This record gives sequence, C-alpha cells and structure tokens, in this order.
Amino acid sequence: KEAFFKGLDYLLASQYENGGFPQFYPLKKGYYTHITFNDDAMIGALQVLRDIAQKDEDFRFVDKERRSKCEKAVAKALPVILKTQVVIKGKKTVWIQQYDENTLEPAPARTFEPIALTAGESVGSVRYLMDIENPDTAIVNAIESAVAWFKANKLSGIRWERVDGNSVVVKDKNAPPLWARFYEIKTMKPIFIGRDSII
Repeated sequence: KEAFFKGLDYLLASQYENGGFPQFYPLKKGYYTHITFNDDAMIGALQVLRDIAQKDEDFRFVDKERRSKCEKAVAKALPVILKTQVVIKGKKTVWIQQYDENTLEPAPARTFEPIALTAGESVGSVRYLMDIENPDTAIVNAIESAVAWFKANKLSGIRWERVDGNSVVVKDKNAPPLWARFYEIKTMKPIFIGRDSII
C-alpha cells in the first residue's frame, strides 16, 4: 500500500496546472516536458486516476483525500483532451503525440516523431472519452469526429508482416483495415519515417 501511494502521489504531482501530463517527471529539458499522448502516457495515467476517483473495487483502500485529488486531476485533464483534438478545415480529426505544455500547440519529439496525426494513441483518447458517463455534447462530438476520421483514413488491401526480421507490407484484398502510425496533417497521407528524420 505504501508503495502504491508513493506512485499515486507521484502521478498527481506530475500533472501540469493546465491538466496535461509530461512524458518525464521530475521535468527535464527537451521534448520530455511536452504534454504526451505518445505510448498512452497521459491517457494511461488518467485511467488509473479515474478508476480511483470512481471507487473501482481494486482501489477501495485509497483514502478520501487522495481520491478527492484524483477526481480533481481527472476533471482538470478533460478540457486539455478536448482542446488538443486537431481541427482541420473546421473538422475535428484525432490527436498528435505531443503538445507544447504552455501553448498546447503540436510539437515534435524524437527524430522519428514529427508533428503528425497519430492513429494508435488516438484510439486511447477515444476509448477514454467513450468511458465517460453522461457525456456532454462536446465529448460526444469529439468521439464521433474521431471515429469519422478513422473510417475515412483506414488503409485497405494490405497487411503488415514480419519477413526475415523485417517489417513488410503485403497486398491482400481480404486483409482487415490498417492505420498508419503517423499521418501528414495537411494531406492525411501516411508518413513513413526513420531515425534520419526523412519522411
């Protein structure tokens, strides 16, 4: 229990005043300070905090004071999730991996992580929003807009395979839909990028 509370207090302390969570805490210079959806960092933290706030059976041992802090943290984060959903030509789409912690503008991270829409992490954001009981219009709109984006940007007729230790794309008209890790914001084209930063 003591170890759990240390971890919980750490999560609560790491949250920015604007509701976002950095990639790394205590803060250190570089992209680590960005509000990070990558690898479900922010959404993963919020899922735990929300379970505690809602008195999930696994977390009933958490004291009232900490539970109250969890409730406040979850409430503080929701506007950030909604604000950072990328709008293109008046339409909400999905999310980017990192955002500047002060301006909430999209931000790059590692050499192979440009500013781009990300399908994988956006799934986590949508599922998180879908678990909110009695969602308001803004939440419903965010979910429906993201789902519409997923439908419009699926990749059909191909599948991903490992061949001799390499990842390859194979044509297959019967393959289920796929989504790229990154999509270029202006064109919605999938981006393929390596550690050399060349798209």
